[in-house]
Amino acid sequence: MKTKIANWVLGLSLLTLLLVTQVNADDQDFFYEENSNQVTFKYYDLEFIAKAGGSVPKFQFLTESGFAFETAFSFNIMFQSLTEYMDYNEDGVFQYDETGIWKDIPAPNPVFSNTLTLSGVKWTFSGFTVDYTDITEELKEVDAVHFTYSSESVTVPNYSEFEMDIIVHMYLNNQTIEGYEIFGGAEMKFDIVMRNWSWQRNDTNLALRFDIMPTTNTYRINDTNGHEIDCSQNTAGSELKIQNHAEDVKEQFMIGGEQYRAFFAYANQAKYNISNQYQYRTVNASYSTVGDGSIKTYISFEHFDEEVIYDPSIGSLEGPLIEDTDNSGLGTFEIVTISLVSVLAIVISLRIFKRK
Repeated sequence: MKTKIANWVLGLSLLTLLLVTQVNADDQDFFYEENSNQVTFKYYDLEFIAKAGGSVPKFQFLTESGFAFETAFSFNIMFQSLTEYMDYNEDGVFQYDETGIWKDIPAPNPVFSNTLTLSGVKWTFSGFTVDYTDITEELKEVDAVHFTYSSESVTVPNYSEFEMDIIVHMYLNNQTIEGYEIFGGAEMKFDIVMRNWSWQRNDTNLALRFDIMPTTNTYRINDTNGHEIDCSQNTAGSELKIQNHAEDVKEQFMIGGEQYRAFFAYANQAKYNISNQYQYRTVNASYSTVGDGSIKTYISFEHFDEEVIYDPSIGSLEGPLIEDTDNSGLGTFEIVTISLVSVLAIVISLRIFKRK
């Protein structure tokens, strides 16, 4: 009996070692699916969810830990609205008291709302586009998966011509795209393309509002300079300008707790289509808190007549969130490691893509 048990344990150990070896060799511990406009990416113990159904587009990050796969940390990024505003104080960012765009001159008649809530947009899913690397003549590995949410229609009056695409990318290897660094397997990047905004004035800017909403009770959020934000205060109406880092394209809010560190990142530049030629221009941001733990982030775009393309992302890093002493807002980057239980569970759903 003891011999049988010993052989069974030895066999299980060898099987476990074999499974781990297969994971490291194939590096295809990656799962993706779409269901009712909700896309799920899973890679090791990370999970990214993109959803265009419901009230507003939402991106969710979560990570798992422990034997029972309980959620260890998660947060949401919600696309809320677009607002045309008049930069009265000329600081280049949105403040709430600048939404009254007719304070300085008589308003025309009629005047319509200068805010488009994104719950008024109906979205369609494009399907997946997959990039591969050939391993053999019959096997290939996934390098990246892409898809798009496109505005099919806008139900808000006066904005029926507005178009918006949210192009989502999940890369399994590190990338640098036009100066924007992306961490393979740990970051979901989305390009935002906007066209045909219904401007009411020709000297205004446009603010895109994202809400950062952690769903874990114990967490901390650092601003792009690495300083902790007091999310218990209500500062709505007194939005604070974020100073860009001249040496980097990527700005990051760090979100985390005792074990995990994640981020919401955005580019401090955007591409503007001007007479069929793209030009980079500076993008600025401001934020406020509302006292419930969430942060309203406003990305500000200069007045544009044709099209603007913009790059934010969400991702994960390993280790606790601490005060950043070098003002980089980044700390040390390490891809999140996985437990043996995670490896075994992922191997069971391992996908090997074959040519047809």
